[in-house]
Amino acid sequence: MPGPLIDAEVGDTVVVHFRNKLQAPATMHPHGIFYANEMDGAYKGKWTDPGGFVQRNRTFTYVWEAREGTEGTWLYHDHGPMDPLPTFKGLFGPLVIRERGEARPDNEFFLAFHTFDPPITGLRGTYFCVNGKAYAGNTPTLEAKVGQRVAFHVYGVDNFFHTFHLHGHRWTEPDGRIVDNKTFGPAESFRFELVEDNPGRWFYHCHVFQHLHQGMNGWYLVS
Repeated sequence: MPGPLIDAEVGDTVVVHFRNKLQAPATMHPHGIFYANEMDGAYKGKWTDPGGFVQRNRTFTYVWEAREGTEGTWLYHDHGPMDPLPTFKGLFGPLVIRERGEARPDNEFFLAFHTFDPPITGLRGTYFCVNGKAYAGNTPTLEAKVGQRVAFHVYGVDNFFHTFHLHGHRWTEPDGRIVDNKTFGPAESFRFELVEDNPGRWFYHCHVFQHLHQGMNGWYLVS
């Protein structure tokens, strides 16, 4: 958790061969990328296409198009008849569409901020998670070196608004604003880059204090 990264460039056609091994119907619904109505991956009652109701042990092939204007950091998630329970249990993943021939950063990290609640998971308490884990040391430990170009891809997959705060660092938004704590909501996603210049052991975390202290934090190690 999360599911595999789908990595495309503008001009690509993305083909996903999806097999459902769960007990209940499940689907894949993408954000950001272009797709025809029958490739939506959403349950629509009596108007549902086959891709919106993939039953147990059945397969469906989704075809999406990374057209010009779809560049960005996005996500995909279940949008079937059991929605949102499968998503809240972990059926989601990252999707990135890059400019054609775009130079890749030296390091990049894909981070999903989400929650495990007892009524849905059966766990004894609520955990605010990054990529399926809670608390630094369990959540992804990110590593980089001074001088490297580093990209962060962040997205939210629960009912809460979160922030992304990276200790000892700041970045520039497309409008020129300098930021070190960015707010995002359910199914929102963003990307930022920086050239690493500050060695040390740093925290990254959500700055909603309840979320921070119930697990939504991790280590960023710069050598």
